[in-house]
Amino acid sequence: MGADFGSLERRGLARGVKIVLDMVFYLALVVGVMLVVSLPISAFTDYDEGWEVIAPVVIGESSFFPRLPVEVEEDASPILEQIGISHIQLYDARGKLKILHHDLPLHLGYATLLILFGALALWVITLLRRILATTAGGRPFDPANPRRLNMLGWTIVSASALSSLLQYLASRWILSRIEVVTFSVSPVIRIHQEWIICGLIVLVLAAVWKEAVLMAEEQSLTV
Repeated sequence: MGADFGSLERRGLARGVKIVLDMVFYLALVVGVMLVVSLPISAFTDYDEGWEVIAPVVIGESSFFPRLPVEVEEDASPILEQIGISHIQLYDARGKLKILHHDLPLHLGYATLLILFGALALWVITLLRRILATTAGGRPFDPANPRRLNMLGWTIVSASALSSLLQYLASRWILSRIEVVTFSVSPVIRIHQEWIICGLIVLVLAAVWKEAVLMAEEQSLTV
């Protein structure tokens, strides 16, 4: 009785999470369709004003350890020297460089990347929805679930690495064509280690789930 109640409780939780993911999926799908439809329209209607592109940058001379010297008021300098403070620097500052341009291929390429990563997000949500659907249906050890979880892990790892590479290339390309004189900026090198670790953990769970599925199949054959 207790085991059945626990199983029903977990299945109810799976259904609840799936409902939330369904809402997120269809909302993201609507936004994605609107973006795809607006792409050819914006290629003609926004040419006079220019198209917007955003590239991540770091503030400083180095991409790995960006540092920018900070100047303080002269009246405050004696106080700083008295308490032994010197060499003030802005460390690890990041931002987004937003520009307007009239390059149609650049506009189409930027929009294509947004659509690509949006499609990857929809694919991730779809895999989770399928896993939760079988779990809510009382089939948590469905043989397809480990494969779905494995695809989910590789998608997260691949998308994280691709995002890091594209962010660096985009910021480097833009900074090679404009010269910022207000302060020093450099191309961003950002390793999404939290997402990469998350993807690797999902791959480990996929392997464990696969073994659990094999054990469940052997047990069913024995019975």
